[in-house]
Amino acid sequence: MRWSDCQDLPADTQGHPVSLRSGPAGSTDPRYWMVLIALPYLLALITLGLALEGNIGFPLDDSWIHQVIARNLVQFHSWGFTPGVTSSGSSSTLWTLVLAFHYLLFPEHSPVLFPLVLNSLMLMACGILLWRMARQDRLGLPESLALGMLPGLSGNLIWLAFTGMEHVMFLALSLLSIALWFHRGTSRATVIASGISLGALGLTRPEGMALCLCLLLAYRWCGRRLMDAIYAGVSAALLILPSLLLNLRTSGTLLPMTLLGRRYMYSGKETLHVGRSSFRGLILNTYKDIIAHHFFHTHTGWLVTCFVLLAFLGLFALLRRFPTRMSAVCAWALLDYVAYCVTLPEPGHGGRYQPFVLLLFPPLVAIGMMFVCRLALTWSRKTALAEGLAWASLLLTAAITATTLPRWRFALHDSIAHINSTHVKLAAWINQNYPPGTAMAVFDIGAIGYYAHIRLVDLGGLVDRNYLPYLVQRRVPDYLRERAIQYVILPHTDADTHFGDLLNLLHNPAVRLVPIHSEGADRVVWQNGFAYTGNAFLQQTLYRIEWIPWSEQNRTATERDTRIPAAAQQETSTQAK
Repeated sequence: MRWSDCQDLPADTQGHPVSLRSGPAGSTDPRYWMVLIALPYLLALITLGLALEGNIGFPLDDSWIHQVIARNLVQFHSWGFTPGVTSSGSSSTLWTLVLAFHYLLFPEHSPVLFPLVLNSLMLMACGILLWRMARQDRLGLPESLALGMLPGLSGNLIWLAFTGMEHVMFLALSLLSIALWFHRGTSRATVIASGISLGALGLTRPEGMALCLCLLLAYRWCGRRLMDAIYAGVSAALLILPSLLLNLRTSGTLLPMTLLGRRYMYSGKETLHVGRSSFRGLILNTYKDIIAHHFFHTHTGWLVTCFVLLAFLGLFALLRRFPTRMSAVCAWALLDYVAYCVTLPEPGHGGRYQPFVLLLFPPLVAIGMMFVCRLALTWSRKTALAEGLAWASLLLTAAITATTLPRWRFALHDSIAHINSTHVKLAAWINQNYPPGTAMAVFDIGAIGYYAHIRLVDLGGLVDRNYLPYLVQRRVPDYLRERAIQYVILPHTDADTHFGDLLNLLHNPAVRLVPIHSEGADRVVWQNGFAYTGNAFLQQTLYRIEWIPWSEQNRTATERDTRIPAAAQQETSTQAK
């Protein structure tokens, strides 16, 4: 008997203690269940969509980077952030190609709507896939509904659809790949479809290649044959290989340049660091930011800890049924999390680097509650009471999860308003006061790169692979001087000089930054959006670079020149309020 054949047997005949009551196979469920599963996602999307009224845009500056590369691909037939130059800048090959269709089909329409519609459809597909896999694994009806519907009530997850980025596609393709690979039958078309889905996943995010490798190596546990793994592997490789070659050309490695740049900005290291600090850092940030603040909006440790423990119990309840579809989903979520602990130990803006935490935390909490209730009542054989408590657990978790929607609607509104009133507004001012093609070095390159008609030089380490050594060696001024750059745009909050110091442009005797123009958001709006998304600093300031001769360099002048921008930034902040 194959492992996949065991999935249709009652749970207790597999040797597992019954903690999740078995239900009928998914094929026996009426079609209207899928409509019911999609309903909370639709309502949640409408709720957060109210934030776009008179406020069109993206909540993250990085969202605009994908748009710039997609537009350049259509208009200049080149891959990269700089028009006509093959370069890096995109963390997702497939998502950029998908966005390029917008510029082919609807070049005059807002770039916000196209990715929002796609992400919304894929979010609903995630719920339906989770539901169907749960039913095919013979999970009980309350557990299956928790997996299918509860993610649709999470404001943080729904917010991902409005970012215009690839993380929802990563979730959808992960679930689709697992569902197809566990699909029973020997159809060669299904095998090839699995390979295509896995290849598309690797094109969406580089970490997707790990799931491809794991599923192919575990083909026996998934009910597949060796030839199935070969066909699927070849199909996936044909899709992934061009992306790897593109990364090799643009970044000098098989991984995108964006990963190297982000790793240095977050950790101060350009190489991998595997140790307790990286695991501890991501785990604590996940606990404090994604779960405590973003989900519960509280810092009450005991309450958050109780729900986290319930989520781990739910995770255990699903993993103990291995090998099943949902246990594979949970195992992949854990592997993806561990991979980020090693490569980039940060949850990202609004938790976007940890989409599986956003997807699975609410249903795992509910399943953990159901697990405890059924386990506690096993001795009494009061199955009706246990079933009633399972439904009560589902409703309680749904009510708690739904409370996140209003908070994330306001966070979405305010983060979009902030980007529009700083990055986009500064780009408009530059267009009015500088000729097209003026060279400017910019740290937050997204919206400014999309709207400003300038020759942009990236300071974040996302585009030019030749720049990262200058950044690591604190020689950014040399990089700018070699390219005759006279202007630089830096983010900051009031008199904070973090990025100027990071780039060695402030407190540097050889450089003087003369502030020209600043744009800043309303402080209250910025604080609310930043608290949930960490999207950007309060202000963006354009400076003119003046190179100080060696004979005129002294410590007193350096401190005075550093205070000049700080004073101007404080004045701009006051005007913004």
